[in-house]
Amino acid sequence: MSFSSFVFLIRFLPVALVLYYLFPHKGRNALLVLLSLFFYTWGDPKSLPALLLIAAVGYGASLYVSKDRKGRKAVFLCGLLLILGSLGFYKYLGFFVSILNSMILEHFGVGITVRSFAAPLGISFFAFTTSGYLIDVYKGDTEVCKNPIDYLLFIAFFPKLLMGPIVRYQDISDQIQNRVIYVSQLENGAFRFVKGLAKKVLLADTIAVLWNEVSTLGYSEVSTPFAWLGVLAYSFQLYYDFSGYSDMAIGLGNLFGFRIPENFRFPYSSISATEFWRRWHITMGSWFKQYVYFPLGGSRCSKKRMMFNTFAVWALTGLWHGAAWNFILWGIFYFILLMLEKNFYLEFLNKHRLIGHIYTIFITLIGWSIFAVSDFPSLFSLLQKMFSFSGGIRCLYSLRNYFVLLLLCAVFCTETCEVLVEKLQKKTWFRLAATVILLVLSIAYMTDATYQPFLYAQF
Repeated sequence: MSFSSFVFLIRFLPVALVLYYLFPHKGRNALLVLLSLFFYTWGDPKSLPALLLIAAVGYGASLYVSKDRKGRKAVFLCGLLLILGSLGFYKYLGFFVSILNSMILEHFGVGITVRSFAAPLGISFFAFTTSGYLIDVYKGDTEVCKNPIDYLLFIAFFPKLLMGPIVRYQDISDQIQNRVIYVSQLENGAFRFVKGLAKKVLLADTIAVLWNEVSTLGYSEVSTPFAWLGVLAYSFQLYYDFSGYSDMAIGLGNLFGFRIPENFRFPYSSISATEFWRRWHITMGSWFKQYVYFPLGGSRCSKKRMMFNTFAVWALTGLWHGAAWNFILWGIFYFILLMLEKNFYLEFLNKHRLIGHIYTIFITLIGWSIFAVSDFPSLFSLLQKMFSFSGGIRCLYSLRNYFVLLLLCAVFCTETCEVLVEKLQKKTWFRLAATVILLVLSIAYMTDATYQPFLYAQF
């Protein structure tokens, strides 16, 4: 069930809100768990056992390791292996077996065949949430949650279940136990949700058509300007699609009394790749920093070791997005950029912000082109076109048709525009008017458009 579907907007959400506010306070967590599991099974009932199994492993293991007892470390490692192993089994088994076959076994005339299993919806997110919680309990960074209902609500709360943000238990535990909801919070939540819906429906889904034109025409057939225009459209699509989902998740959290952490802070306003990754998918970056980078030694070690730690983080970040070589290449691309910035020219970019901003937009578009195209022949064709300086007039027609939309996408992703919106949002009349207008426009567009799933749902 997608946040941008009529089933969710007209049936599920109104019923969920009415039931929630009619329910006694003591039963609201149990109600939210039932609603979340219903929400999850609506999209794919076969995925529910995997969610419950991973949650059960995290719950049982965390209860055991929360006390100093014999076998504590072994239980922790087994629990972590089962949780992350489940993620690996569903998402990466076929990929690694194909590598084994092509690189080793085919030379002996044999091969391994494995049955493919569809990855459960949102497994990358709830597996990271569960494993992070288990690590925090083991290290003593958070108190164990003994109530199974409260624990399952933390893992499966539907606004963040499928695509994040990735929430740590210590950031939300007080809200699980005690939530006070104010009228202003409900107004802000409704506005935030509708703003995210408008990002997804009015901007992301619309600009996606331009990228689809480039993909359909064929990367080897497009001109250089059209290739860059297509990648620019994909960059806007990805940003408004995912940040729109995050806005909706945060807004929905507010409607039910929760404060979910921010996931985006205007990444396209950055002046370096280093800054970009402090602003894009913030909770994922924090997860890798907390549970991979720091345990490996972080930056408090030799230069070579620090480079290895950074490489490990970015190789895993790329692989987290999917079992394909282009994602690994994308991760390595950013590892190289971050190391170059750290050792050579980050200070220069910080001092010369205009140059830094142009540089960041340029390398970000290259990065998203690697991210967008999964097979290497097509990817090389696209990159070749982007740097071959071949001409053509197709770009002019598309630019004429999409100029206003591209301009709106460029303006709305800036901090200046958001500061203005935040000032206006403090006024009740603006907040209510904007919520109604954006909701009407979004529903009108959804009525007349083809449904577009969220891009990050595949990761």
